[in-house]
Amino acid sequence: MRRRITGIAAALIAASLIGGTAAAAASPNSESTIHFTEVIDETLPAGTCPDLPADLSIHLTGTLTGHFHLSVDANGVVHVNAPDTIQGTAVDSDGGTYRFNYHNVLTVTDAGFPILVTTTDHFNLVGNGAANQLHTSFVRKLLITEDSVEVVFLNARGDPEHCDAL
Repeated sequence: MRRRITGIAAALIAASLIGGTAAAAASPNSESTIHFTEVIDETLPAGTCPDLPADLSIHLTGTLTGHFHLSVDANGVVHVNAPDTIQGTAVDSDGGTYRFNYHNVLTVTDAGFPILVTTTDHFNLVGNGAANQLHTSFVRKLLITEDSVEVVFLNARGDPEHCDAL
């Protein structure tokens, strides 16, 4: 799922950045917001997360809600704010039951290159099974230049790469 959300976010950012010149030429103080809701049905496969028993898989269902907000300030700087939240329930392959929450916020400020993109992400799973109290989070900043994308800061808790199904 994270790949799908990240792909959507990357496409929206690219569209805003590619259109940055057009957006910057737009009327100052203009803005646009898109709201969305999606049903989520994902599985964290067994053997994926080193913090869980190797044979334990977790099936998650919930509802994603979020928005994508793009605005242009009085100086022509493009601002993107894209938070989303998922809340739901989960069951593991041993029958344990859980509640989970996931939150991701993507922010971009584009005044021309270099562009700074910040992503803040967390996932919490709480219940009565072997995956109780599984928590992951990260903050990542990307510096985008005309020629490259560089991770300039990463702060992580847990193993968000392998233990966050969303």
